[in-house]
Amino acid sequence: MYKPQIEQLKRALLKKGYPIKTKEWELNIIGIRNNTNIPNSFDDTICVLFKDHYGDDTLVCFSATTDAGLYWLLHPMNVEGCIIMKEGHYPDVYKIGLHRGYKALEQCGNIRYVRDNNHDGILDFNAPLEVEGNFKTNIHHASMPEQSTVVEKWSAGCQVINKGWWEFLELCEQSRLITERNRFSYTLIHINDVKSA
Repeated sequence: MYKPQIEQLKRALLKKGYPIKTKEWELNIIGIRNNTNIPNSFDDTICVLFKDHYGDDTLVCFSATTDAGLYWLLHPMNVEGCIIMKEGHYPDVYKIGLHRGYKALEQCGNIRYVRDNNHDGILDFNAPLEVEGNFKTNIHHASMPEQSTVVEKWSAGCQVINKGWWEFLELCEQSRLITERNRFSYTLIHINDVKSA
């Protein structure tokens, strides 16, 4: 799992023109997509960047995938192909809600995607068919309590945390309690943009 430095991550976000929340316990939830198009590994990172009660920057990172698993690439739910979230900043698109009956970050706003429909088992981040909408690509966990080794059916386009789920959820709960807002923005950025910042 790649873990950036706080200032490095901030520079990358600002360079892309993405906003950074700076009020106490306002969470910046950031997915960092790895530079491989081979599916089925939890080789991405989901970061939570925020200012704590003392005004200090805090960064917590989690092993995750921002891509669909191999199963859904080969057997998409939609005839037009499996969705893959496009990199970008998406304001207020998640809330604490449910995913398959358990508490998770539930999508509540529109996000942009491509549809990978060539069934070759390779992630096509630049597929020509683009869509925008709410496809319930929630932020949720993989197997519990053990850590999963492959993505497979855990993601059909969702952002899936593989390790540290309860810590992630507690950060979201604490943010909701302090800010009195149940809306979370999400930014998906490429690892090369972070490493070069």
